[in-house]
Amino acid sequence: MSDIGFEIDARLKKLVEEMKKKGLRVTIQRLAIASTVFEKIKGHPSFMDVLEEVRKRTPGVSTSTVYNTLQLMEKLGFITSFSYRGETHYDQPHPHVNVVCMDTGKIIDLPEDRDVLQLLEKKGVKVKTVVVYGYCEASGPG
Repeated sequence: MSDIGFEIDARLKKLVEEMKKKGLRVTIQRLAIASTVFEKIKGHPSFMDVLEEVRKRTPGVSTSTVYNTLQLMEKLGFITSFSYRGETHYDQPHPHVNVVCMDTGKIIDLPEDRDVLQLLEKKGVKVKTVVVYGYCEASGPG
């Protein structure tokens, strides 16, 4: 098994354990949604990206089931979300900086920048995610 596959399996196992601990049902739909998000998380999938991919694996899953499962995963601390251009995107739950290109829509994770995060924490901000809007090289001179 690849390292990525092992990482996804480990996250799924932790999620299942946490859901059982809280008395929540572990369903095929929830597992398909969680698996999809964990596989795609580095690409900052939008809600629609997740919904489309889940429906390929589990046809007939409802929009509300996907939405509610994503909300549950965020509440339990397995993912975080941010909005860009009216779409919710999902991300790793550890504090870090995302840069969003306002021309291309590309979202880039910056290597962990402790200076920015520590500065915010000193100001009393409990950092969930930092989103910076700008223009990337792909958008040309600017």
